[in-house]
Amino acid sequence: MKTKGYFYLLKKEIKEQFKNAKSIILFIVFAIFALASPIAAKYLPQILSNLSETQNMQIVLAEPTWEDAVNQYVKNLSQMVSFILILVYMGLISKEKETGTLVFILVKPIRKSDFILAKSTSVVFTLSLGIILSFLLSSLYIKILFGNFDIWNYLLINALMFLYLLTLAFITLCFSSIFRSQIAAGVMSFVVLLIMNILSGIGKIGEILPSALLGEVNTIIVGGNISLLPIFSSIAFLLLFLVISLAVFRRWEA
Repeated sequence: MKTKGYFYLLKKEIKEQFKNAKSIILFIVFAIFALASPIAAKYLPQILSNLSETQNMQIVLAEPTWEDAVNQYVKNLSQMVSFILILVYMGLISKEKETGTLVFILVKPIRKSDFILAKSTSVVFTLSLGIILSFLLSSLYIKILFGNFDIWNYLLINALMFLYLLTLAFITLCFSSIFRSQIAAGVMSFVVLLIMNILSGIGKIGEILPSALLGEVNTIIVGGNISLLPIFSSIAFLLLFLVISLAVFRRWEA
């Protein structure tokens, strides 16, 4: 069967994801920011107020709300988790090129497309677990610290963050399939992320970039109606980089 190689590789990749220290670190990072974000939103104003009193200053801050916790959570995921995500996945393929193990994997009946698709599916699987873990932990702490909040809107926010992080992961996977060096793959991924952030504020261009999803998250927080354009454009970006990965990797020779 043509799919036999894909499922063999997928099983191998998922096992390695849980054995890989980097993937475990990614789960830990998701958990840390899921817990730290609502805690920081709740107690940081009080800490700043206490510090200002010791300096003979008066800082008046509004009572923190669950929206503040969500804002902090989104900021951490879009910045710190994005950074770590690139570090985790920049060697997903290029490392196997560097070590030479890729030559032994790509034997019949393994196709190069099976290899890329298995890697991509394992990334989807791992990130799904990470965002689910993050959603559950952060929801619990927001509930404990702030009381009732809009759980359905928060679920939608996490879905958008998942799409944002997944698109970034596929961009990193693409460069990892292109370059033999992990460093080169990581640098190019960071460059693309930087460019997206710069262009995000430029009119119509910014509206179709994956970074526009972060704007839609803010719209949800304030109770507005989101646009579907960034969602569909992010899916298109994701698929584009997957197609590039497949096309480039088919031409790769050891």
